[in-house]
Order: sequence, then structure tokens, then C-alpha cells
Amino acid sequence: MVIAMIKVSFIGVKEAERLISDIHLNLFQEIFWWKLIEQGFNKECLVAVVSDNNVNKIIMPLFIHRILFIYRVGSPLRGTYTPYIDFIKLSDNINKNDQKKYVHKIVDSVLQKGANWIEIACLSERDEVFMDLTSIDFSVEYPSTIILDTNKSEEILWNGMQGRARNLVRKSEKNGLRAEFLDCDKKNVKQFYSMLENTFKKSGATPPHSEEFYILLTKRLLKSNNLLFVSIKSGSDTVAMGIFMHNEDEINFMSGTSTREGNKYGASNLMHWEVIKFATNNNIKKYNFGGLGIASIDKFKRSFGGCEVGYSRFVWMKFYIRILFKAFTWVRFKLRFPLAMWLNRKK
Repeated sequence: MVIAMIKVSFIGVKEAERLISDIHLNLFQEIFWWKLIEQGFNKECLVAVVSDNNVNKIIMPLFIHRILFIYRVGSPLRGTYTPYIDFIKLSDNINKNDQKKYVHKIVDSVLQKGANWIEIACLSERDEVFMDLTSIDFSVEYPSTIILDTNKSEEILWNGMQGRARNLVRKSEKNGLRAEFLDCDKKNVKQFYSMLENTFKKSGATPPHSEEFYILLTKRLLKSNNLLFVSIKSGSDTVAMGIFMHNEDEINFMSGTSTREGNKYGASNLMHWEVIKFATNNNIKKYNFGGLGIASIDKFKRSFGGCEVGYSRFVWMKFYIRILFKAFTWVRFKLRFPLAMWLNRKK
């Protein structure tokens, strides 16, 4: 009788890169993205390797956030432009029961390291493997996004858009708006960030990340050939801008902004249509519109003809962390935005 010996070890990103160099990855499993999270968000990445009878079976990147007594571990962490990651199988012949065991073993190892907050997210179609975590007090959240299948012709994609979306693209073109694809020159990023600040200011808020972060983001993504940086021009004026990340399978909307003139002439519609054309012309299979959550923006994203796709986020917190998190969330949404709007009116 052979007794299974499941073990978890932790390695760095460079060593993990060697293990997965020949494996097909989703966009958020790409090594270039793990490195960017480490540098751009200042979050250490430890990669859990699960072996079974001395054979490596799966790996999972874990990002570490420490502040005071809080020890948060996420795959991924919220706030890092990463909706999900999932573990990476190092061999194909792993059944569902073994996958569940490996996930539990990773969680046990993270708890032994002293984590008091754990987050794991996957596509909802994969949540069967992770659902057993609810038996050890993980709660489940169900965020979602719009994903458009771009493995089609331009004509089919155009006809799949709602009439209003097509009309606004036509309006923008009729008024002379045009798309330009940019590099990571600092002046381009500075212009993007200035416009982004103005967009957030309308709701009394500020961008969630600094200008320096976007400079790093565009620079690193351009270096790895995973950046799409789009500008919509009206004459010499820039009326909309967007940053997108992609690999050979998926393109993901990360951040965008437009001016009052851009809104008037449908600049954002033109920008997203240009991204859709880029995807289909480069054989990229799907376009992820970057999440749902704000009704007016959700309506805009749905108008391009995509389907709603869910994620499953599994969250565990020590009881005192959960209390602090709920208090922080209340303060943030009840006090922060009204205060910011009051300060903006005083300026």
C-alpha cells in the first residue's frame, strides 16, 4: 500500500518561471504580471509548489501584504488589477479530488506561516475545486465582468454590438475622431493621469494608484510586449485614453478616461471598438472589460455584446480582522467620498 505524501514548498518567481516555461497560461498567470505586482504594488510573491510522492503537481502564486499585525495572503490580492489567477497544473492527470487536497494543503501551509487573512479567486466555472474551503470558514463572494468572444470576424463583432454603441462609434468617426496607439513615453502617461484625476474628481474621489505606478505599468508591459495604450484624438486634442494588458489569448481593460468633449462624441465607444478590432486582427480570443459594479458603466460595457462571466472569491479572516475590515469599509464609503466632495467644493 502506497501512502500519499503531499508536501508544500515555497519558491521565488524566477524559479517558478522555469517550472512553467512550456505551459499554456491565462493572462494573470503570466510571469511578467507577477513581477509587475511585486514591483508596482510592492507585494512579495511566494509561489507554493505542491508535490505528491515527490512529484510536482501544481503551483500557485501567493502575494503577501503586511501592515502592522495584518498578514494578508492573496491569490490574487484585491486592488492589484487581478480578478483571478487559479493554480497552474504541472501535469494533466490530476483528478478533482486531488486538486481539492492540494488547495487545502496550500491553505494549511499559509496558516502555519501566520496568515490572518487569505483570499483566493478563480473563474466561477472552476469553483468546484475551491468550494470545499467553505468547510473551514471561508466565505464566498461573486464579482463578475463582461467578456466578449473576439474569435470572430469584425463584421460579426460589429453586428453583435447594441445599436446605440454602433451609432456612437459612427458619430465619433463622423466628427473626425481617430485612434492612436501610444508608447510608454512619460508625457503620454502624465497626460493620461491628468485626465484620470479629472474623471475621478467629478465624483469627489482620487485615482486608486499613483502616477508613478502607471509609468511603471506601461513601461513594464511595453517591455514584455503586453501593452496596448490607446489615445482618441480630436484634431490635436486628446479626448480619451485607455490602458489595456494582453497576451495571445486575452486582452484586459485596466483603466480609461475621457474628457467632456470625448463623452459628447462617443470617444470611449470608438476606443473600445478599436481594441476589439485589435483583438480579432491579432487572433486574441477574448476581451475582458475589467469588471462590473457601477450601473451606468456596466450598461456601457454590456452594449458591446459580451456575456457576463462570474468569478468566485474565497475569503477567510481571523475574527478581529473581519471586524476591522467591516469598520474600514464603512468609513471608506460613508465618510471618505462625502468628505472628498466637500473638500473639492472648497477649492
